[in-house]
Amino acid sequence: MSDNRKTLGSFALLMMTFTAIFSFNQVINNSVSIGLASIPSFIFATIAYFIPFSLMIGEFASANPDSESGYTSWIKSALGDKWAFVASWTYFFVNLFFFSSILPSMIIALSYTFLGKNIFPSDGSFTVSIISIIIFWIGTFITTKGAKGISIVTNISGTARLLMGVVFIVLAIVLVVFLGKAPAQEFTSENIMPKFDFNYFATFAWILQAVGGAESIGVYIKDLKGGNRAFIRTIIFSALFVGIVYALGCLAVGLVIPKELLENNYSNVMYDAFNLLANDFGIKKGVTNIVGLILFLASAGSLVLWASAPVKIFFSETPKGILPEKITKLTDDGTPVNALYLQAIVVTILLIIPGLGIGEVDSLLKFLINMTAATSLLPVLFFLIAYIVFRVKYDNTERSFKLSKNPMIGVLFGVLLLILFAITFVTSIIPLESIFTLMRGEALPKGTTHPVFAILYQIGGVVIFLGFAFFLWHRYEKNKK
Repeated sequence: MSDNRKTLGSFALLMMTFTAIFSFNQVINNSVSIGLASIPSFIFATIAYFIPFSLMIGEFASANPDSESGYTSWIKSALGDKWAFVASWTYFFVNLFFFSSILPSMIIALSYTFLGKNIFPSDGSFTVSIISIIIFWIGTFITTKGAKGISIVTNISGTARLLMGVVFIVLAIVLVVFLGKAPAQEFTSENIMPKFDFNYFATFAWILQAVGGAESIGVYIKDLKGGNRAFIRTIIFSALFVGIVYALGCLAVGLVIPKELLENNYSNVMYDAFNLLANDFGIKKGVTNIVGLILFLASAGSLVLWASAPVKIFFSETPKGILPEKITKLTDDGTPVNALYLQAIVVTILLIIPGLGIGEVDSLLKFLINMTAATSLLPVLFFLIAYIVFRVKYDNTERSFKLSKNPMIGVLFGVLLLILFAITFVTSIIPLESIFTLMRGEALPKGTTHPVFAILYQIGGVVIFLGFAFFLWHRYEKNKK
């Protein structure tokens, strides 16, 4: 391999990792759900999950030095072609659920951009879903024509959102520590320690999702100056850096935003937070408009790129014969247009169903955020299973880095993370609290999604999508024979 390709420095990889993982929305959403308990939760997730997970990524990367695809080749090296296909399929369909959560937030951001407020009533979830569908079809049409220049928009808007989060943290600390303003919330051990109830375990999936995504950076190892050693060093530092910034972000939220303003306020709290902070510094107008514009641009850039890239990678590189040729057909510039429109149809269904079944916008957002976080754990579950198998069956594979020289220690780390993920996945995708509430003969709190609807939608969606992947592979093997 020519050294001319090694153009990426460690700092550039650090920023790519940070941008891919960090989202200030995650700080806000987790603060709304579990309050100050999000601070130790992010610290725990960083130490117990993100750092060992990053070491596993480094080990897989060093065992597959010539890989261009990263995640898919790692799964293939341990579990074979079939499970590599199923795992990469989960990456594709998890992305569909991601659209379901990002689009309603984009609509609200657009409202703040032009009007400085959220114009959608609390019971307007169906309206939000319909507008979200329209925006997604517009984004899909753009991707079919080639999204030139979108990466520039994404870089600018992503950087702006990153700076927005850092600015919020710094100003909140300055306001309380240096200017003497009393914290908005009480920082007591009772408030900071997690309450290990149903809501906390369901929300912990959001925490894991927030520090996840580092595996996607593995595709850049061949472009990095210093190779695998530099990659491992950078990915571990990134894990610590991201965890610290998330914890500081939750701390800043507690310093500035009163607890009563956070409660079930998923749609407006980001704007309320910046308004409160700006008012303390004497800024009265235009803040929510700017915040809305930044969030909309960041989401719009991500929407177009994520609508295009996973579809192009999955449908254009799937072994010939698994999918109908009409779906995998590419244009002259390599764009799978039919697959993009198929994706748009599926996303439309995923948006319209909860829009009909959930009455309040905040309940819709919490439901979609929870569903996205839960399904996003599936690719990681495949990764952890592959790592365990790799250390047990293929530990003699030549590689420059190992999480541990003793394979059993590596297996132990893999098993512990797998148990953590399995528990988190089950508690986040099954509404246990609502089920036990109904079993006690009590009424569900206003705006709570009925557990039957949640189970049918969330578990049913996972079963259908995974089942379809197995069906495709079974048919592919049958046709080969």
